[in-house]
Amino acid sequence: MFKIPLFSGKSLGFERDMVTFSVKYGNFPNLFCKGIVDTGCPFTIISESSIKRTRIPYNSKPSKYNVQLGNINMELRELGICELNFRDEKGDIKKFEQEVYVGIPLVKGYLAQELPSFIGKDFLNNHSLSIINKKEEDNYLMGED
Repeated sequence: MFKIPLFSGKSLGFERDMVTFSVKYGNFPNLFCKGIVDTGCPFTIISESSIKRTRIPYNSKPSKYNVQLGNINMELRELGICELNFRDEKGDIKKFEQEVYVGIPLVKGYLAQELPSFIGKDFLNNHSLSIINKKEEDNYLMGED
């Protein structure tokens, strides 16, 4: 068994369980992100504001879905299978292969805050991970080695 620690962070106006991770895409350097762990989100999504800091050619990728996040429409571009890396509570790196999308907000003008990345239900299901919430301890993702 391993545990990947979660932390509480404010995003989209609420306290949420979040996790830090890195994304390995092709030969590009790892992209470090923080994302909301969201069982209500069917996809694993990297925010456009995070991926803009790289040279990953996400704009040339096919548009796969249009989804709604609150009142913001978002286009999901297919990045393909990427390696997601997390640190467990012992400091070891846990690597997972996962289909990843880039979330591009479809809004005119200025967004008051950048949209977050999401670790979605697809990731949790594909890798048999559970969110464990403890009153007296920190929350974490639990999985089997």
